[in-house]
Amino acid sequence: MKNLLLLVAFLAIGLSGQAQKFQKIFNGKDLTGWTINGTEKWYVEKGELVCESGPEKKYGYLSSNRSYKNFILELNFKLEANGNSGVFFRSSIEGVKISGWQVEVAPPDHHTGGIYESYGRGWLIKPNPAHEKYLKATDWNKMKIHVNGNHVTTWLNGHMMVDIDDEKIGRGKGFIALQIHDGGGIKVRWKNIKIKELPYTPSVRTLFDGKTFNGWHIYNKKGEVKGWTIEEGALVCHGTGGDLVTDAEYDNFELSWDWKITEGGNSGVMYHVIENEKYKAPYHTAPEYQLIDDIGFPGKLEEWQKAGADYAMNLPNDKKKLKPVGEWNTSKIVFNNGVVEHWLNGEKIIAFTRDANWEKAKRTGKWKDFPDYGSAKKGKIALQEHGNKVYFRNITLKEL
Repeated sequence: MKNLLLLVAFLAIGLSGQAQKFQKIFNGKDLTGWTINGTEKWYVEKGELVCESGPEKKYGYLSSNRSYKNFILELNFKLEANGNSGVFFRSSIEGVKISGWQVEVAPPDHHTGGIYESYGRGWLIKPNPAHEKYLKATDWNKMKIHVNGNHVTTWLNGHMMVDIDDEKIGRGKGFIALQIHDGGGIKVRWKNIKIKELPYTPSVRTLFDGKTFNGWHIYNKKGEVKGWTIEEGALVCHGTGGDLVTDAEYDNFELSWDWKITEGGNSGVMYHVIENEKYKAPYHTAPEYQLIDDIGFPGKLEEWQKAGADYAMNLPNDKKKLKPVGEWNTSKIVFNNGVVEHWLNGEKIIAFTRDANWEKAKRTGKWKDFPDYGSAKKGKIALQEHGNKVYFRNITLKEL
């Protein structure tokens, strides 16, 4: 019996290891495992999958016969002629009417790597315009798509293009499909199409890769990030440029980061930020974990203004131990269905519930003239620029 149990365990481990490997879903020979939808041309040539406009010049799709829920999909594509195409996931189809989500594949400056919801909300997220340069217009490109639960991330030639959390995507299910756009004159080549299926587990995500601004932008602005730099694996705010916010939105989470501040410095980390031009800054809508030089700040500080505070709402307890200016602190915010915790250097310094008392304090205190403060149940993360030099590193988030 003991030997039998050992054998079962061994086989389970072996099968688990196999499940984690990439599997080819295009064999390089024919369309086995795929279904053509529409009248456009799909064929195999020299080991490559080719889609080409037909006489009717309509939309066409090549859909996988299998459904996939959580996975990492990798493939190579090359645009020929007008290369307007895309990769659908968790999709379904009737005729050539496809429902689901598309990772865009398109000519330069047409949002390759962005995510579009077909027969729904339209564009959910487009890449930063500065990232359009990563597309190779006349050569092979490598695309990676990571889909797990509500979370989707896309990469193009090793560069992250978009990162999004969306509950509707999380509820979706269906096949993978390659698209050819209508209009005629389109030809795209594909190869090395492989997938690794994943068990759904809330993962700890690195929000800052230590090298680029991928996944971040300046609040209410597009294009190049100014006023911030990256130095020795840290995000550095130089006191100009505006608040830096994530591209993606989050609801329940555990957010951790390291930070250090310069003498007299002032900053903060905000969550559930609503990005809209009617708000001039994230603090109009978002609760803030205060970051500040408690000792050297040039002015009198109230307790609700000091480091670790739920700014202007809740005060840290006596477990607060702040490192001196120039040394790294580690902080954490936990938000789970209205229950909130602030941590500093390994100690829980604040715990509260966003209940009726919290709402009353909001309406009667500093935020009485900011009606949308704390109203969102989901939003972006913001690092505040407050005119001072501040450093951030090791920024991670775990969804709850």
